[in-house]
Amino acid sequence: MMNKQSAILPDCTNRCQSTQHGDIVTAAISKRSVSDSNLASFLNTTCCCCESVKDQDGRTALHVAASCGRTALVRWLVLNRHANINAPDKESGYTALHRSAFYGKIDTVVELIKLGANVAVLDGNSLTYLEHAMLDRFRPPNNDSKGGELFSWGPNSNNSLGSQHSRTVPETMDIFHKEYPDENVRLILIQEFHSVILTTSGLVFTCGHGQGGRLGLGVQHTEFLPKPIKFPTVTKNVQTTFDKIEIVNVSIARDHSLFLSSCGEIFACGLNKHMVLGMVPPPAELLTPKLVKYSPNGNVSLATGNYHSIVWGASGIFTWGLNAGQLGHPAPGPSEKYILTAKRVKYIAKENSIRLVCASTGATVVYTVKGDVYILHEYQCRKIASRQLNLVEIAVVGGNLNHSLDPELSNKNRELRVAALTSTGNLLLWQESDAALRKCIFSIGRKLTITQVVLNMSKVLFVTRDGEAFQGEARPRKKKPTGPKEKGNKSDFHKFFDRDESLTVKVEKIARVHRALSIQSDPKGQNFGIVQDRPYSFFPKSEISASTMPDNLLDFLLQADVDDGIADVEINISGRLFPAHRYILASRSPYFSNLFAQAGNQSLEYPGYNPVIFEEFLRYVYTGTTELIRIGELKNPALIQLCSRPVIVDENAPAFQYYSDLKVNRKLNNPVRMLHEMAKRFEVMELQKILSNLEVIRQEVTVKKGCREPWKTQIHFNRFECPELWDVEIHCKDDRVLKGHKCILVARLDYFNNMFSTRWSGAETSKISIHFAKGVVESLLAFLYTDSLDSLDEKDIDQLFKIIVLADQFFVKRLKDQCEAILSNLLTVKNAVELLTFADSYNACSLKENCFQFVQQNVTSFLEMRLLDDLEPQLLAELSQFYQQQRRLDCRIITPYSTAVCDEEVILASALCAVDLADIQERSAIKEKRKPKKRIPSHKVSASGKVGLEHELLTPTVSVCDEPKLDSPPVVNSRVLSIVLANELVKTEAAEENFTVLRKHRDSDSWSASFDFPLLNSPPKSNAAYSRPQKTEPRVKTSKLSQKQRKRLSSESSSPPVAEAPKNPWKVIESPVSPVGSPQNDDIGSIISNERKQKENLEKIRSKRLVFTQMEDKAIEELRRFYSVDDMDDEIIVINRVSMGAVALPTWVPKTK
Repeated sequence: MMNKQSAILPDCTNRCQSTQHGDIVTAAISKRSVSDSNLASFLNTTCCCCESVKDQDGRTALHVAASCGRTALVRWLVLNRHANINAPDKESGYTALHRSAFYGKIDTVVELIKLGANVAVLDGNSLTYLEHAMLDRFRPPNNDSKGGELFSWGPNSNNSLGSQHSRTVPETMDIFHKEYPDENVRLILIQEFHSVILTTSGLVFTCGHGQGGRLGLGVQHTEFLPKPIKFPTVTKNVQTTFDKIEIVNVSIARDHSLFLSSCGEIFACGLNKHMVLGMVPPPAELLTPKLVKYSPNGNVSLATGNYHSIVWGASGIFTWGLNAGQLGHPAPGPSEKYILTAKRVKYIAKENSIRLVCASTGATVVYTVKGDVYILHEYQCRKIASRQLNLVEIAVVGGNLNHSLDPELSNKNRELRVAALTSTGNLLLWQESDAALRKCIFSIGRKLTITQVVLNMSKVLFVTRDGEAFQGEARPRKKKPTGPKEKGNKSDFHKFFDRDESLTVKVEKIARVHRALSIQSDPKGQNFGIVQDRPYSFFPKSEISASTMPDNLLDFLLQADVDDGIADVEINISGRLFPAHRYILASRSPYFSNLFAQAGNQSLEYPGYNPVIFEEFLRYVYTGTTELIRIGELKNPALIQLCSRPVIVDENAPAFQYYSDLKVNRKLNNPVRMLHEMAKRFEVMELQKILSNLEVIRQEVTVKKGCREPWKTQIHFNRFECPELWDVEIHCKDDRVLKGHKCILVARLDYFNNMFSTRWSGAETSKISIHFAKGVVESLLAFLYTDSLDSLDEKDIDQLFKIIVLADQFFVKRLKDQCEAILSNLLTVKNAVELLTFADSYNACSLKENCFQFVQQNVTSFLEMRLLDDLEPQLLAELSQFYQQQRRLDCRIITPYSTAVCDEEVILASALCAVDLADIQERSAIKEKRKPKKRIPSHKVSASGKVGLEHELLTPTVSVCDEPKLDSPPVVNSRVLSIVLANELVKTEAAEENFTVLRKHRDSDSWSASFDFPLLNSPPKSNAAYSRPQKTEPRVKTSKLSQKQRKRLSSESSSPPVAEAPKNPWKVIESPVSPVGSPQNDDIGSIISNERKQKENLEKIRSKRLVFTQMEDKAIEELRRFYSVDDMDDEIIVINRVSMGAVALPTWVPKTK
């Protein structure tokens, strides 16, 4: 009769390559209604090579699982089934990493990288997984950015990178983040000894060696950090001042710098050894920029070489400096070695309008509107290209100088190379050894659309339209011998596109660059700088909840009562009593402020005033508004009745008295005038100004003719006003004390309202404690008093974190919303993951969504720098789902196959052969932490029962469906050896102790041999755990007991038996309730289920973060303090954590040497 195990074994061998099996496997994985564990069980029972068999499209189970985002199944296939993680599919050469990136499964991408996937593998289109994410990246609307963040890297031997350290990868210049956060860098230029940075606002920064004044800072020492340059302006009184001048262009050489202002002025500074500053008389050096006089008109631009300077415009090109062949002037005579001021180059005709000019140490390149490219070199003007009408940028390096003029020039000659960039993004390269402008073909295998190019002595650097940056080196072109006829048959058009006529450039992508705008390097190609667009942060402005301060204070006023313990003054208006609060009255009225300062009266009386008007007066004092300052009909019945009161005047009175009484009585039925008189009486000047522009006509408030409408008053208070009225002390976590006013705290926050209410006997309380630092509590108090959030902008990120935690605990939603908005504006690539984790922990929904937006818009940076590795799996899955929705990848989805097996069949396989994916992940995590050690031969372990034990330990959980192979002993690792040695150590203990002997059951009716072996982290319940009787090993005569053993024996004999964790995992615990041999009703399934639950509880405790435990302890402490648990005598209050049930005992395994 066939047993259960053989019934579910796959009908193939370990070398199965069945395409039919591959179709079944991939079709099953495409189903959406079954879990990963069910699929793992089904794959185990379907094919012995379920991890490697391919379907008709050449896809493995790992490919489809990665495409569907089944991260747990991917991990099981790699760790348990040892699937080839870098295997490409047949159709497009995609690996599992490529497919997960293509389908937008970010969580699966992160998991595959953590499992060791090769991130540099190319698919059939020569793309890496990161380039797939780059092609699907967020593209900002109307992105015409001219500046961004500055990154630099290199050895920094001359301190020209703005830091004191060398860098191997591009890193930001911290000075712009710390001191100039609003400045965007437009251009960086790097030379051998210094560098210059130009911002979009026209500021210029420089750093490096200052010898000769090349920095323009007025000093000659080294500046490690970039500092701004001040430019002089000459006023009418010929007085030099240093006002702000906007610089639009910069050009630097080794020893000097030129600057062009928005007004067309040119400034120069630096060493003038070779007369490169263009001034007469020539100074030896200029430590600060000085204005250069020149004759060209119109828009001009600059260029510099180590030994010359250039100013050019549409009308011509002007050069000066050492005339060593690069100036475009004839060879000098004995007395014409230098040209001191700007001199026009006559080789370029006036009718040739100039479009671009660039310079190197030994040459000058000119590009005209007609499409001609000229080189001024060796006292000649050579045309190297013509009719190139679509060039947008040129660069040059190298050249030869006349070293007879100066011995210093003898070692400055290099091969001359010119690079040209077309408007279509093609790169052309001219070399002196080839003397032809040739198109460049790149070794990367895909098309690159270039937007900017620069040359150094060894390589060419360029930036692409996709924001990537590359550096490359041109390979020597192989010349094929051709006959004169064949050579003459090719036109220039065919030569341009002929691969044999092109140059191959071996390129290398620069890491961590994804939003590049421009790139620069020093002439030697050692130090580099790149300007990248700022990380994209295009998300809607965070919505901040409306202010509740007026409503809070109005409710507080309406609910005020003399006996509530908060109201500290009672005002009698014509017999009607109004409870109020002295601090609020004193803050809004100088009259009350002086009154309460002189005497602390708790009862005030003002006869002759209307109570209805005084009620409106209090509303304005508390909330900043009242019905009498709102334009429109009156709605308050008391005010309407007041306006309708008839005017009573004695008609028999004399005329003077008659009109006087009439005037007075008319005021009595005009509530606006009555409130105005009351505001004047109590010195509320702001209310007086508003009411002076209003009047009441037929029960309607209107604006007087020629007056403006009333403005809205923003109510706020100052905590430091009226310090004599402080009536509460707040003790902070750092033992600092803050003082405030109960009325504001109670009115603004329910927490304080409940604390100080009389039903909690808190009205007399004057000291409270808040477990936060003083700065955090001060921010809360400032918000409660002013309802203003401007001061929060000055807080750092850590402080804002703490404020959000405090606001979350005290339910201050508006404060929390504002902190989230500020943190959203502070998002960077480095802190986004931290902010996302924090937002998820404290339910900051707006911040969490903005973090999701930020990550998905800059996902390539996060993936390349592996910043998402530490995210919680659940949060990473949410991010992946959000990414797919935002990038609109709904069309890229694998729908369930119609040929897939039914759900019931998959679930049945799981019931027969269950796979615990959580257990696999736990063991794989332990395995990753352990360093690999040398294998220990298995013959060192005796085969009497231990081989079976070791085989059980080495067999994964899911292998219960596989037949055990005992023909050859398995290789035993150090952990298993330690367990075996621990078993031998147990047998040598005292003879009084009982042991459960682990023997391998060979019953053919049992389909699961692994059930015979108990879990290592907990002992068996009793000796009757198994139904059949077991033989025990003969007792071994023990040697002399150790001190530790003697202490244990003495404690056992002198103290009553107490259930405790055994030090040996196989030791039997005697039950104090029932005899050892008493049978139990638990079956083997329930025992395994209980043990698994205990292991899960133990894993939860291990993985629980310390910060959460500390938060729980703090909450328990606060609750105990709030309910005065230690001071209660009439009742018992117990505050504990919710019990999670039994927890498995951690097992200690000694480490073997």
